[in-house]
Amino acid sequence: MIHQTELRDLLPGMVPFPADVFPDDQAWLGQHLLPLLKIDLGVLRPELAGSVATMLCPIEPYDGCIGETTEDHHNAFTGTNWIAFELTSDNRMRFLGEEGYFIGDQVQDKHALKHITEMRGSYSKARAYFQQHGRLASYSRYGDGEPGEQAYLDVLGGQISTGNWIETAEIPAAFALAFTEAADDRHAPDDAERAIITRDGHKFFAVAEVAGYNWCATGADAIVMLYEPESRTVLFSYDWS
Repeated sequence: MIHQTELRDLLPGMVPFPADVFPDDQAWLGQHLLPLLKIDLGVLRPELAGSVATMLCPIEPYDGCIGETTEDHHNAFTGTNWIAFELTSDNRMRFLGEEGYFIGDQVQDKHALKHITEMRGSYSKARAYFQQHGRLASYSRYGDGEPGEQAYLDVLGGQISTGNWIETAEIPAAFALAFTEAADDRHAPDDAERAIITRDGHKFFAVAEVAGYNWCATGADAIVMLYEPESRTVLFSYDWS
């Protein structure tokens, strides 16, 4: 089982700042989600070579958790702090929720609008830096305005983590979450399986985690990306430490 941390060198099948990530009929997703890194899942499981999922950073939220103010648009695949996608046969990320799940530019709060502009601007600057230097650098709102080079991913592979993301909000109804005995055993090995997430009985595995601010002005402390091969479901949640 592959488990790497602080990934600063791209592996085969990894493409930063990818284009053509969303299906044509969901092009509106580009207003809400920033494509960070395409990951060929074959680096984690050889039998999945050619299945390429994309790590996504939501522009929302300005405050709180994504989806917490749009409950009327939640469904079996989306909820507060959880969003899911189907990986299509041509490796596009098809959102399994409703467009109303995202607030987007409809928000009236001036601070939230400033946040949206800052997220998009810092992403564009980071993309330009990569194109010029071949490395990732973020333009953090907490920095001095200069780029700071970062890891593409904080974690690749390993077991599903059990940070606060896993308990922040109830998992959507299409999925099931269970904990193993190791979750409460402080003597369990570091690589022990502690959490199991399934869809229709089929298990997700951990793909990657990265802080949103590795790529953008700000963001979650960990964007958690999981994959279930039978249904080709990509599931995201967010850790706010």
